Amino acid sequence: MSQNHDDLVKRLPRSLLLGAKRFVRGPVKRENLPTVPLEVQAALGVRRLNEQCVELEPYGNQVRSGSAKAIGFLFVLGVCMSAFLWSITPAPISARIWFMLFLGPWFMAATSVVWYLITSRYMGQFRGGFIRIHRGTGKLYFVTPRDERLLTLDWAQLHALAGYIPVVGAAGYTSFYPLYLIATDWESAPPKEICIACGNLGWRDDGDSAKQLWDYLQVFMEDGPTSLSGPPPIPPRLARKQTFLRFYRDWAEKFRRDLSTPKGKRWAPLWAPAKILWLICMVFPDSIAEFIEYDVPYTSFPKEIEELCGFVEKRAPVMRLNGERVDS
Repeated sequence: MSQNHDDLVKRLPRSLLLGAKRFVRGPVKRENLPTVPLEVQAALGVRRLNEQCVELEPYGNQVRSGSAKAIGFLFVLGVCMSAFLWSITPAPISARIWFMLFLGPWFMAATSVVWYLITSRYMGQFRGGFIRIHRGTGKLYFVTPRDERLLTLDWAQLHALAGYIPVVGAAGYTSFYPLYLIATDWESAPPKEICIACGNLGWRDDGDSAKQLWDYLQVFMEDGPTSLSGPPPIPPRLARKQTFLRFYRDWAEKFRRDLSTPKGKRWAPLWAPAKILWLICMVFPDSIAEFIEYDVPYTSFPKEIEELCGFVEKRAPVMRLNGERVDS
């Protein structure tokens, strides 16, 4: 009877699990878990934590934001290419060549806008969603961005793997190892296996951050958050302009802080150009992505799940002056 029951389940495609590494439940080496809040957030993708629930960033959010960041990145790449072509073009440069050099960055940005619109249509009207795991109910909750369906999976039935996602692009080959949480969705007709990919760092780390996140979740489900470091508080929502500028302010603050240290002053001739390159190639695309997706919402959980998990946000009143929003 059990065998026949299992035969009814629609399995995940084998190609999804190629190169994946399976984890087992068992004793956890707690000394290997991150202790710095920013590391918990950046390396493990933990977004919020309280006594009963942990909220995780899924890998899908990174894919969606990546298509938005590509707009700014390809514009920068187009500017670099135009500058290089200008440097090797013999004088005098005709008006037609000047026009092509000017048009190049905008054309590359336009192609990435088309790709962003295509991925947005495929992935749904939402910016993404979040994963919640509750200690009391022993359930994982996730609202799918494409159809707003609430998935409820049993923690005890979850199988954990370090997924393997190879990526080939203009910059070459790289790989990601997100934590896969796999279980059967018995509410589907027919029942089918579900794979939820978490948003741990996973960049060329051979599954290390996936293993850390899995251990982090096991400790939380067994003992609660007492012995775990939580992520930093989520910053308040700002106006679109302030959200755009926040990336540059954070970069400038870190630049000044690093420069003020003896080590920073000693290595300034080397890392200062690297910081400026980071500003152009990373901070600028990030700010463009946030500006574009400012009004794109995330999926929301049903009211009962919000109250159960204890993450209900108290919205501050919005103040306006002459029709303009004022952030306190």
